[in-house]
Amino acid sequence: MTSKVVASLLWQGSASLVGQIISWFSTLLVMRLLSPDDYGLMAMAGISTGFIMLIGDLGVSAVIVQALALNPPQLRALFTVALLSYLLGAVVAFASAPLVAAFFGEPRLVSIVHALSLSFVFASLYAVPQALVLRTLEFDRKAKIDVLTTLVSSISALTLALSGLGAWSLVGAILAGQAFRAVAFQVVRPCLFLPFLPFAALRGMVRFGGLVTLDRILWFGYTNLDMTIAGRALGRPLVGVYSVALSLASIPLNQVMSIATQVSFSAFSRSQTDPGAVRHGVLRAIESVSLLAFPTFLGMAVVAPEAVAIFLGPKWTDAVVPFQILCLTFPFRAIGVLFAPALFGTGRPRIVVENSAITLAAITVALLVGVQWGIVGLCVGWLIGYVSVFCVTAYRALSTLEILIGQAAALIAGPLAAALVMGVGLVGTRILVAEALPPAAGLASLSLLGAAIYGALMAAFRPQALRSLRTVALGK
Repeated sequence: MTSKVVASLLWQGSASLVGQIISWFSTLLVMRLLSPDDYGLMAMAGISTGFIMLIGDLGVSAVIVQALALNPPQLRALFTVALLSYLLGAVVAFASAPLVAAFFGEPRLVSIVHALSLSFVFASLYAVPQALVLRTLEFDRKAKIDVLTTLVSSISALTLALSGLGAWSLVGAILAGQAFRAVAFQVVRPCLFLPFLPFAALRGMVRFGGLVTLDRILWFGYTNLDMTIAGRALGRPLVGVYSVALSLASIPLNQVMSIATQVSFSAFSRSQTDPGAVRHGVLRAIESVSLLAFPTFLGMAVVAPEAVAIFLGPKWTDAVVPFQILCLTFPFRAIGVLFAPALFGTGRPRIVVENSAITLAAITVALLVGVQWGIVGLCVGWLIGYVSVFCVTAYRALSTLEILIGQAAALIAGPLAAALVMGVGLVGTRILVAEALPPAAGLASLSLLGAAIYGALMAAFRPQALRSLRTVALGK
């Protein structure tokens, strides 16, 4: 199992790296062609369609991955549930477009949401085949499809942006990627059935799927509430600035941690009868993510002025401070997403749902208070609200998994302290030296210095942590 997990991480990680190189190159070019208003429109449209997409299969994918065994009638029934629910989602999205436009006071959203509703049809065709690939840890196949999907989406976005289509270039990229993914997964793992819904075949699966769906609703609520609040309180240009800052800050979380959660959910599901192996896996995951997340996000926060000036240009200067504040939040979010796969994989979805409900309540209060001070206040609300609630939800998850709180805290404390020292050193260096350098030279020097400081501190005070990360990487 260990070798399978490591091989899966390597395949998906390599695919993500290649995909991100393609995506970043395309995104940076597209950002220069589009305006904050275009990104603001897509952010508003994505709230409604993204929510429906998130719950579109009613937890069918998670049920397929987590189940100890699946027979043909169960698979046919699960495919039918996913197909019908996604098609219903397409109808709901299409019909709700005028309401979305009225909520944000933006008539152009009607046609955009209408077009995006087509993505649900494509999702209904790849949901079950993709879940079967995840169940068997065939991440080599999924990795290839992911890279090709990113390539198709990136080429579509750039081509349409060069044609002057504005926000529609982003819509076209989403639809092109979804269509390709549907065809590719059906080729890799053909799975098309006539609708077949014997309720007896789903016995025992409905509760799990329902709790997964409820958790997705709550998760979507607290991860998209900021955009909803910003859309009503700040206006399109500031929403566009916030959307870009959030998108850039969340790239490591969305790409790297999505890999970790996919692989770990599959692995914990296959190991759910061995509690000791699950506890060991969770602790190794916490240590590995802490070692990488804290220096990455704190380093991104420090070099933000140079990076934005070089890659995005002067019109995105207002995104620097929001980006920096959000980067301080994401190490804790990266660790927080590790708990759900372990709890779901071992059949404890109720704890995940309760944690998501607690998080939604806390983030709602923090963001509503923070937005009174504009975009910066919104980001500070994220930071204070999430770090506070993280302590509560982490305690509940670790206690349920029978992991000592002190043991997990010790694994987080070392990388956090080293990253803070690194950040202070980089800020001092900028004040003394880097501000006098051109942006490119300043970015390069700060990045290299940050890596050197963090590496030296960890090698001096926590060498066993680096050895543990190397062991994980080698699958030992």
